[in-house]
Amino acid sequence: MNPQEQNWLNLFGTYPEKGISWQGIWTSYSPDKTFLESHQGVRSFKPNENQTVINQTNIYTYSDGSKEEKHWQIDKKTCNQPDGLIHPASESARAVSFGNDANAWISTQLNEGKFFGCELFFRYEDWRTSIVPFYGKSGSLEKIVEIREHLDSFSDLPPAAEVETISGKWVGRKQSMTPDLKISPTEEFSQLVLDPTEGKNETILLSDRVVVNVPKKIQKGEEFELVAGKFVTEKQYKRLTVKYDRSGAFNLLVYEVFDSKD
Repeated sequence: MNPQEQNWLNLFGTYPEKGISWQGIWTSYSPDKTFLESHQGVRSFKPNENQTVINQTNIYTYSDGSKEEKHWQIDKKTCNQPDGLIHPASESARAVSFGNDANAWISTQLNEGKFFGCELFFRYEDWRTSIVPFYGKSGSLEKIVEIREHLDSFSDLPPAAEVETISGKWVGRKQSMTPDLKISPTEEFSQLVLDPTEGKNETILLSDRVVVNVPKKIQKGEEFELVAGKFVTEKQYKRLTVKYDRSGAFNLLVYEVFDSKD
């Protein structure tokens, strides 16, 4: 199977005929972790009979009680491309997947004077958390959005606290994906550090044991990477890293899973 077809199946191949719905809370923070706002969001996906068209509906409920509803039709014929899935909400971004709900929605190119960001997804059982670092037109980090969702229902289970330290022995495995959707063989290693950029990026610890490593400012002429991870359990940590070259072009996505051996 070619990578383009595999990417579509990785994104949508497990959707049941009745569709699925992710229901949760979207919370925005400033770069210094100041709370900005929070609202309820529902993202529903329903495939057609042969899973070649996905109908997506997003419903947002804001703190003042107002609602906003958006609809998109994701047609495999036009949206599924050799460099990833074009979502109708943004032609400049691509949705890609390693499978097993290890997904990302990536800006493919940094353009001066334009907004820039990505969404990195981490799933465990019926829970899904995604992280959105969002950069303004000047290239400065404006906010980080943490989206905490539950499958097909809202949950009243509160988020876990921020992670403080890690200890013990961790064993990791990773894969990488190039812009043409080719996925590398799995590589194993045995080191977990919360800041893989060695101080180059700002490390921001958020609720629910989320770790974000992102630069305060991005610009052409310098390589940069956006990193986010989550302890999906006490014994497992998942992380995604999006790398960009000096021209501002996306050039590698890295997916890592770490398991505690203690």
